[in-house]
Amino acid sequence: MSVVLVTGCSSGFGEAIARGFARRGDTVCATMRRPQLASKELAQQPGIEISALDVTDRDSRIRAIEAVLSRHSRIDVLVNNAGVAVFGSIEDVPENVARLVFETNYFAAVELMRLVLPGMRKQGAGRIVNISAVGAILATPLLGVYAATKHALDAATAAVDIEARPFGVRAISILPGQFRTAIGEKSPGRFIADEYRGIAASMDRWRAANAADVLEDLGPVVEATIQAAHAPRPRARYVVGIGLADRVRQAARELDELHEFESARAGVVA
Repeated sequence: MSVVLVTGCSSGFGEAIARGFARRGDTVCATMRRPQLASKELAQQPGIEISALDVTDRDSRIRAIEAVLSRHSRIDVLVNNAGVAVFGSIEDVPENVARLVFETNYFAAVELMRLVLPGMRKQGAGRIVNISAVGAILATPLLGVYAATKHALDAATAAVDIEARPFGVRAISILPGQFRTAIGEKSPGRFIADEYRGIAASMDRWRAANAADVLEDLGPVVEATIQAAHAPRPRARYVVGIGLADRVRQAARELDELHEFESARAGVVA
């Protein structure tokens, strides 16, 4: 079985993903900023070790990786799940807030990839699974900063997948559509000036009319993540959900074709 490190496990996708890997018999290192806030279900599930990791803190990242390697001598799967969203126009979101979102969603994930890659190359195998969003393809108004981080992470993930594939390592993106999680509640705020209230109201009406597309069951995301981590030949991107997810699936398939073209240019076979 594999040693799996998952970030952002205090709730939502992270908690569900950690529990999913543990159910299949993997050893799961479930991390979060405040381990004391871990759910009882997560804390009591066999196969799960809970530890502290603030993904935006460099020393915390290094300590977390070193602790897993000290206990288990290897990391087979890294799941970058920790993330934050911000609501507001590109004009209105303050620079310090935008930088925080990029630090959490992009730079932290990239640095964790950099930290695990040497060990994965040495052992000749490994999977990096980055929990992105349909926003990696679909740039939704008033979620532009969030979408920009996901676009950036998608590009970095695709590049790492080609660069590391000769060493037995794959990097895959999971693109969930609309699921009920706490990411909105953890947002650093809404930054919408009067000039953009009309767009905000229109988007709110659309969401209300399509509320049935927001899924409560996080199982499909868990299943896609486990498949990406363990399938012999994983896809570059897994789009999960309905509604908006249905609309971006074809675009994701076309991007995957371009990804294989880039792989071939680099002399890397699937």
